[in-house]
Amino acid sequence: MSADRRLRRTPALLLAVLAALLAGCDGSGQEGNEFVFLTVDGFSTGGSGSVGVVTSSLEARNTSTLVCVTLRNNLKNPTVTAPTGLDNVLILSYTVKLTRFDGGPAPGPFTFAASFTVPAGTVSNGTISGNTANAAIVLVPAQAKNEPPLSTAGLPVAANAEVVFKGRDGRGEPVQTEGAITVSFVASGTDTLVSCGGVSAPSPSP
Repeated sequence: MSADRRLRRTPALLLAVLAALLAGCDGSGQEGNEFVFLTVDGFSTGGSGSVGVVTSSLEARNTSTLVCVTLRNNLKNPTVTAPTGLDNVLILSYTVKLTRFDGGPAPGPFTFAASFTVPAGTVSNGTISGNTANAAIVLVPAQAKNEPPLSTAGLPVAANAEVVFKGRDGRGEPVQTEGAITVSFVASGTDTLVSCGGVSAPSPSP
């Protein structure tokens, strides 16, 4: 390639690189429009420790199976931006998808309306605090215990419950995260007792 042709191509290449860099960053130097992302810290029964399994009893047919979830609000680039009210995330819904480990049919999926905030928190000495929210969520609604396939299932059976949370930050940008826990369906006894210090579980959406 001649020197003249190389010189003619150089400005175009520089413009293309600059455009790509600008397209991939917002004002804070982060990819995408949202400044935060959510993570699931864990599931619990309301105590200090996390749990990996909850019991859902078909004998307790009028009781929905619940669990507590802790969500964390994380800044994408905490070295560049400090949290503001616009970084708070309002959870609007969550969906529970059950998959039996034995490959059998499972109820759902279930989508639930929600309305609780995962705060952005505050920064002190470089450490973010106050950026979590604890809420009670429904894994198995009571109605599902009274209908096939659960009402005809050979028990006990275990299923993976994948929970996807969806919401928006203060700028209106969509934010979502997901976590999973095992549900053990049994024929008798009671559901795992749950006492969350946060938001009460909602009813399923139509």
